[in-house]
Amino acid sequence: MARGGCDVIGDRLEQVQAALRAAAVDGWLLFDFRGTNPFAARIAGLPPGGLLTRRWFLYVPAHGEPHVTVHAIERRSFPDLGMRVESYGSRTELVDALGTTLAGVRRTAMEFSPNGNIPYVSRVDAGTVDLVRGLGVEVVSSADLLQLFLEWSDVQLADHGRAARALTEVKDVALAAVREHAASGTPLTEYELQQHMARALDERGMKYEHAPIVAFGETTSDPHYTPSEAGSRPLAPGAILLDLFCRAGADDSPYADITWMAHLGPPSDAFLETFDRVRAARDAAVEFLRARLSAGAEVRGYEVDHAARAVLIAAGLEPYLLHRTGHSLGTDAVHGDAAHFDGIETLDERLVLPRLGFTVEPGVYRPDFGVRSELNVVATATGLDVTTAVQGAVDVL
Repeated sequence: MARGGCDVIGDRLEQVQAALRAAAVDGWLLFDFRGTNPFAARIAGLPPGGLLTRRWFLYVPAHGEPHVTVHAIERRSFPDLGMRVESYGSRTELVDALGTTLAGVRRTAMEFSPNGNIPYVSRVDAGTVDLVRGLGVEVVSSADLLQLFLEWSDVQLADHGRAARALTEVKDVALAAVREHAASGTPLTEYELQQHMARALDERGMKYEHAPIVAFGETTSDPHYTPSEAGSRPLAPGAILLDLFCRAGADDSPYADITWMAHLGPPSDAFLETFDRVRAARDAAVEFLRARLSAGAEVRGYEVDHAARAVLIAAGLEPYLLHRTGHSLGTDAVHGDAAHFDGIETLDERLVLPRLGFTVEPGVYRPDFGVRSELNVVATATGLDVTTAVQGAVDVL
């Protein structure tokens, strides 16, 4: 979702209402209290910094015009969304107003996930869900509705491509630095290589949440290892993991995110075999996605995870699997708000929708080394595009 959000009335109303009707849902009840549901403000198109201290609701029916319910003292301060605004004073009046809004409604979507399967979208507190249910309305998840506001524009797709190319260049810069230091025998720590890569990203005008992940040897076994200036490992024969991510300069540019494996000196058979298994799992997930999307079939995030995980489990590697297969790519952060390829940490039942970007990054983490291989894909209306470099073999340095 681009910063600043979208106006659901001006930009997406017809699309949202069509999706509601297709799902046999009568409406979408967006709710916020003091920023507890950031999706509500972003979808409504509310500007940041407004004086909203009481509960407010935006109801989008499957048919008809949306309207807002706000506290009486904030009716004037609530931004003009070009729709009908109703106010309440007491809690009793709020319940009455919701009862009027939801009269005749059987099912409404909210930022809620049954059984907490998708915690990323669980933004409405249990008490408010109870309140709506107490009015005789079934509450269903708005998870896929939210994704309609995350689709990348043509400009964002181009920006993602720029970021992907920058990552390939910086990955090559890092590998060249390792070769140079190994050949000359001059010391190089994980932290020093990380900072070298960060400077290379800066030189290309890229932005990022934090500097790349660089791991040598046993630290590759920690998926979220980050080297520190004091105590990071020196370069020595063994595994090298580079995880780097960035976005182009614009605030709403989406991230690209890759992980690349190298090895200083001859790798062991176990290391090469593990890489081959991880690569096969990565490619199985990509081909599963491509086949389903090309056929016009639905695919959900957890299914992609299962496709990759099945390859690794069949190879006897289940004890070394520590995380999901991939995540959506965001703009504010590298981990986005759309579907994740996750059927183990969570059960992500969201659809993989066109014009959204994702990582595919299975990993195996043995006690002595870890292997992860990561590329990016963008779903399209007719299939799948791989948008980053694809590692076919370990870079032996």
